[in-house]
Amino acid sequence: MKKILVIRRDNIGDLVCTTPVFEAIKAWNPNVEIHALVNSYNADVLHGNPNISEVHIYEKLKHQRNLFGVPAAIFSRIRLLARLRRIRFDYAIVAGAGFQPRAVGYLRWIRPMHGIGYVMANHSASRILGQGLPTETAAGLHEVEATFHLLSTLGVQGAPGKVKIYPNKTRAENSKKNSRRQLCVGVHISSRKPTQRWTVENFIEFIRYLRERHNARVILFWSPGSEQNRKHPGDDGKATAILNQLNDANVLPAPTSTLRDLIDQMAAPDLVVCSDGGAMHIAAGLAKPILCFFGDSDAAHWHPWGVPYELLQPESRRVSDISVADAIGGFEKLLVGVKHVGLGNN
Repeated sequence: MKKILVIRRDNIGDLVCTTPVFEAIKAWNPNVEIHALVNSYNADVLHGNPNISEVHIYEKLKHQRNLFGVPAAIFSRIRLLARLRRIRFDYAIVAGAGFQPRAVGYLRWIRPMHGIGYVMANHSASRILGQGLPTETAAGLHEVEATFHLLSTLGVQGAPGKVKIYPNKTRAENSKKNSRRQLCVGVHISSRKPTQRWTVENFIEFIRYLRERHNARVILFWSPGSEQNRKHPGDDGKATAILNQLNDANVLPAPTSTLRDLIDQMAAPDLVVCSDGGAMHIAAGLAKPILCFFGDSDAAHWHPWGVPYELLQPESRRVSDISVADAIGGFEKLLVGVKHVGLGNN
């Protein structure tokens, strides 16, 4: 039985964009044993994925709460890499649209029979990849397409499928029961990058419109915590201001302290409104139509994959400059385009 390891050490959205790879490998060879090497920050993206035999998780050093955790994390990573080496993989795929020297460096420890990934000319780490593709071949492609293109070295042809995430079935079923055929809109207000953040005033006005025009049930998603936390800024203050101003029983608070919680709760809404980021890709993985706000990121490379979407990006490349009127226009256009799917039935 062939054994393949897929390495994806980046953020949440990057791993979501890799999910078509797992499905395609399984379709290419149903008997293959697929493993994934990911970090503790993004690992829940793969929870319940039927195409994966085992998920191997390490902790990034920057995610340690104090210096005492760093030596333990390093030792744990060395043990994990040694274990992966003993598995004796036929292939190890360094997933992602570009050359990733750190991830490629793991192959020195794991020692698969064949390494697959993007290479950069004259870079010493490129020599580790026996089946490397020039980074230029990924130019102009979406992250999903560029990552999927790596499978061409295995003879896998065609276009990538949709990104897929698997929520907790019980919570998803409860969400359906509670929808009562009322339009339900998920509004995610948090973003790690300042240029991707919409203002409290805009969210309040936009949600009021959803309530008054569509009688929509709104689920307000945010990352809990203080905005002053440098490592993991939260939006408790922003969410409190929005909820207090609206004071509406049909605007439901949904602070999500874990990625698993975000995935399970985001199974509820019919449509999602959010900025570019991990939550947007989670919504795409749950097959939600999306109204997305883009700031200074590359929309052609990172737009939602495989779902209906409307994308707003101002010339200033700052989400705060998107008007409420533009957001309403984008939402109405999205709504018209997806009405045939039967909103509220989930």
